Amino acid sequence: MTQPAKPDSHADTRLAALTRIALLMIGRAEKRLGVGLDHTRHIARTDLKLLTRYNRLFGFLDPNRNCPKQAYHTARLRGALAADCGTCVEAEMNLARRAKLPDALIAAILRGEGLPDDLAAVVALADATTRDRGDDSAAREAVRAAYGDAGLIELAYAMNGAALLPGIKRAMGDATACDLDMMRRVQRKDGSA
Repeated sequence: MTQPAKPDSHADTRLAALTRIALLMIGRAEKRLGVGLDHTRHIARTDLKLLTRYNRLFGFLDPNRNCPKQAYHTARLRGALAADCGTCVEAEMNLARRAKLPDALIAAILRGEGLPDDLAAVVALADATTRDRGDDSAAREAVRAAYGDAGLIELAYAMNGAALLPGIKRAMGDATACDLDMMRRVQRKDGSA
């Protein structure tokens, strides 16, 4: 008869240390994003391998190398809006601000109005694909004409990635629906809108 495996206290200690490090890094990300990441903390406490898989999604979204930051953040903001996750939209607004997008431009992106033609095409394509689950071939061709094939692909990643993350949160029970009054307060806090 085989004996049950003895717990490996050294492995448990290493796992606990890695989990603490992961939680510290999540805390840094919360400061950078300006929102809580309770769902990410839950993943870290549950299984570090699952956290590693989750973190790969961010590699999918970043970095932005093939289109202007205005287009990139337009795609991400509209993707998060389509997923109706208030904290996700707030995080995307904070990232856009860190990229030095003017508050007036962020407000216009959120409204989907008053944008230059290239950004209006990004809004139309993002809304068609992430919100409406449809297609807008004219917007796609306008995006391709403005930013090339590499820019189009990167923007496709940005809009759909920003819509994917709220779905994970929602499935875990951590997503908060967009509160339009809250979004207005966030915009007014910095003098926009």
